[in-house]
Amino acid sequence: PLPLGLLQNDRSTLTTNEWTLLSNFLHAFDEQNSSIRIQNSLNELCSLPPKLRLKPSELKNLIRELYSSIGPLIECSPDFHSLPVNVRQVLVKRNLYITGAMNGLFLCRELSVLNNVTVHNFYVQLYGCDYMIECHRNIAQYDSNGSLIKIFIFILAFSTNCSIVKCDNEGDISITSNPINLVSIQNVYATMLWKYLVYLYGFKEAALRFTRLVKSVLDLISMLNKAPQIETRHRIMDTIITETERTLVIGD
Repeated sequence: PLPLGLLQNDRSTLTTNEWTLLSNFLHAFDEQNSSIRIQNSLNELCSLPPKLRLKPSELKNLIRELYSSIGPLIECSPDFHSLPVNVRQVLVKRNLYITGAMNGLFLCRELSVLNNVTVHNFYVQLYGCDYMIECHRNIAQYDSNGSLIKIFIFILAFSTNCSIVKCDNEGDISITSNPINLVSIQNVYATMLWKYLVYLYGFKEAALRFTRLVKSVLDLISMLNKAPQIETRHRIMDTIITETERTLVIGD
């Protein structure tokens, strides 16, 4: 593939290290080939006889593919592996659900997954029509520049907590006794995104787009919190989180 050429005629305030980080984020998405795998899954689904298309196992595999692709992306980051094991474990548990959901919905938009009649009908049957309307509305709010969504997903993955908050008096709510290394990563990522936005759009438009990115994840958390409690979805997500934690934390 051709190089991105991000530094050609560069008039931005991004440092060379920040350009490299940005480029690595975007290349990580391309190298995972999630879009290709999901498109192949859709093609295989559409090639099946009508009765087989409605088999829950086929559609569950598609849902799994949409959510689980976030794990290999995080694994590409040296910053993740630089964190203590306990911090990595908490990040996976707290952030994988929302980060995976945003990545999945982004891929749905890019590949028009929900425009597939079989997939759409399955989701309506699983979650209900009202929830699917809200889902479409959430996707429509995503920035038209897909690169910004990709970068923002990495930022979410390193958030202190972007999960749905539930009261647990017995749980330990502190992520670590010394979070300075995580805060440093967060600052680097957020600063890089902000500089890139200003470089592309100028200050005013950058502020509006950054605000919309933040709002999109807040709306997503609210939407998922109101989602019907489906045992099938919980089993899929619990399995993905457990497997990802084993790969990224225990297996390191």
